[in-house]
Amino acid sequence: MLLALPPAAPSCPMLCTCYSSPPTVSCQANNFSSVPLSLPPSTQRLFLQNNLIRTLRPGTFGPSLLTLWLFSNNLSTIYPGTFRHLQALEELDLGDNRHLRSLEPDTFQGLERLQSLHLYRCQLSSLPGNIFRGLVSLQYLYLQENSLLHLQEAITHPPNHSGRNSSLGYIASGWKGGKDIQILPSPHISLEGSCSSPGRCLPGLTSVPI
Repeated sequence: MLLALPPAAPSCPMLCTCYSSPPTVSCQANNFSSVPLSLPPSTQRLFLQNNLIRTLRPGTFGPSLLTLWLFSNNLSTIYPGTFRHLQALEELDLGDNRHLRSLEPDTFQGLERLQSLHLYRCQLSSLPGNIFRGLVSLQYLYLQENSLLHLQEAITHPPNHSGRNSSLGYIASGWKGGKDIQILPSPHISLEGSCSSPGRCLPGLTSVPI
């Protein structure tokens, strides 16, 4: 049961609703152009979807976050280090940000507990080869409805442990340390280098065409 705090409470940003158990801040669909200031440092779940947020910077989010939803915004820039100190984060949803065309190689650095990463329906045409390095807990990776036409070998080769991507809809799921991964690929994806055969890079990988 969620226990609500009054929106005007000092610990709750204006126009947001806060809950004490579990510590949750809900700010969705309020036309925010930036992340609200003075977020309670104990916040474990932060819902910012369906706003107009364009930029994410380091120091914006507290270290207690477990769930962060930022889908359906106007994100175009995520500065390096934005998520670096969110060591408890388990779910990050950046999907449906049509202006997000590129990501820095260290965007997800430090997210060792991240289990679910949503990057669907953006405008990504490529991904840095080491962008998923260190995501040792990742189980679900959603990259459908992007413009990814090929994969670099570094993306699919350990120790980066990533799922594969697609221009029409890739969903990588059930991934644990490069094993038991399931991939739903687009027929327009090509693999480069020694990863031209999926099983050569990730033992136990199963490829299922859609």
